[in-house]
Amino acid sequence: KLCPDLIAVGVQSKKYGYISKEIMKMMTSVSPRVMVASVDEAYIDLSFHTKLEESINRFISFKRDLKERFGITASVGISVNPIISKIASDYSKPNGFVVVKDGMEREFLNEIPVKDVPGIGKHTLIKLESMGYKMTGELLEGLEKSPMDLYTMFGNAFMGFLQSLTKNRFSRKEFFKEERPKSVGHSMTLSGDINDFDLIVRVTNFLSARVIYRLGRYKMESSGVSLFLRYADRSSKALSKRLNFTISSIKDMTEITPWLISSIWNGTAVRAIGISCWALSEKKNQRQLSLFEKERELLETVLEIERKFGEYSIFPGNVLFLPDIRKLEKPSDLHYQGFCRREVSC
Repeated sequence: KLCPDLIAVGVQSKKYGYISKEIMKMMTSVSPRVMVASVDEAYIDLSFHTKLEESINRFISFKRDLKERFGITASVGISVNPIISKIASDYSKPNGFVVVKDGMEREFLNEIPVKDVPGIGKHTLIKLESMGYKMTGELLEGLEKSPMDLYTMFGNAFMGFLQSLTKNRFSRKEFFKEERPKSVGHSMTLSGDINDFDLIVRVTNFLSARVIYRLGRYKMESSGVSLFLRYADRSSKALSKRLNFTISSIKDMTEITPWLISSIWNGTAVRAIGISCWALSEKKNQRQLSLFEKERELLETVLEIERKFGEYSIFPGNVLFLPDIRKLEKPSDLHYQGFCRREVSC
């Protein structure tokens, strides 16, 4: 009644996620080091390029390819500082391209309202405006001339934030440092209910392989595992177990999954399955060298295939012989998410 001409468009979260991942892969054509910030934002390290013109040309090609492949645009901001780059990117949305050359940062920030600086919330903004700071250039001048006034009002964390707007406070190594996860997991919502133990085990092993591949990517192993089952009636059951040994191979997981499933499965139809590894640590070479080398080579081959062709491009062969493969979602439509120890209970 309030909006009779409204056209409602359904949310397609799986499609958004898929396209986002594909775009992030495309970004590696600009630089091999990409830090994903959100589903539609990323930071790219351009230190691999010797000239600014090379970076600009690669972004021009990226924007063109993005438009041709997905029909969407992107805004680009280039500077020596990630925060200034984000401001530059937001400065000319949509489909913008702003380059702040080395030494021109202050001149650029002089024209940016304080409200457009990421990290400054509405409450902080009210206080800053009450002190007479409306433009970022004025705020940086205040940082130089009367830092104690700002420190007294906002504290040490805010002072560090302001200083991060200057290029000499930026550490490329720290900013692009990849944080290792505390847990790794995958889950799948099936297109139909299954109540066959062997089928449940095989699907769980498929998900377990995804977990092991990701552990291998981080060069980590696990001494904790969790299983989650959601039944057709929407009730669920979960189990977490701390192990007295570490797991880092598909073989390890396939030996554990039947035991986990038999511990919590009540014999009724299952609609969703999730498995995760936690209590992660750096992988150590404690196995027979020849066996370890074979596993390492296999894992590296799998990871290389995934890098080229995407996730779910390779999986254990036993999944191909499932008694009812129709119950599985198509790889491109798989619904998966991470599970951590906090989300399951014994």
